[in-house]
Amino acid sequence: MEKGTSFGAPGVLENVLAKMVIDAVPSVEMVRFTNSGTEACMGMIRLIRAYTQREKVIKFEGCYHGHADSFLVQAGSGVATLGLPDSPGVPKASTQGTLCAQYNSLESVKKIFEDNKDEIAGVILEPVVGNSGFIKPTKEFLEGLRKLCDENGALLVFDEVMTGFRIAYGGAQEHFGVTPDVTTMGKVIGGGL
Repeated sequence: MEKGTSFGAPGVLENVLAKMVIDAVPSVEMVRFTNSGTEACMGMIRLIRAYTQREKVIKFEGCYHGHADSFLVQAGSGVATLGLPDSPGVPKASTQGTLCAQYNSLESVKKIFEDNKDEIAGVILEPVVGNSGFIKPTKEFLEGLRKLCDENGALLVFDEVMTGFRIAYGGAQEHFGVTPDVTTMGKVIGGGL
């Protein structure tokens, strides 16, 4: 704290902190620090699209991944899977590659994969939904997502902005024993700072 909490350029202590995150969280092999959870998710979406060479992403109704346009799709209604924005000012084109599934429903995810064969870059979710209440996953749901992603060449992403270092030291992935391909986190890494 004596040296401050925010710096404009990388420093030695960032490397120390990154190593601690790598040692703690099962899926993490590399760390990129960002200014917010939203920014972490924005970088993640580019990463998984570039890696898979695919554009579409599955997210879940009620899960929040920051205020980037591609995540602000209508959730909780029948039109959710159409990729329609539900925030004024978000163009339809920004959300067309975002498909919504029902949380804890593998069948809804399977259907999206079937309807979009070889087009899904990844599946992103809050492993425990915090944005729309406390909704716990079934272990079978998380294990099923891991399997579906593997079978379809898509990446599994845990947005651990809310669960990282809280549900377990290694996050929800340690607690549930399901390892995603990519993990996003936020201020929890710094104890809330």
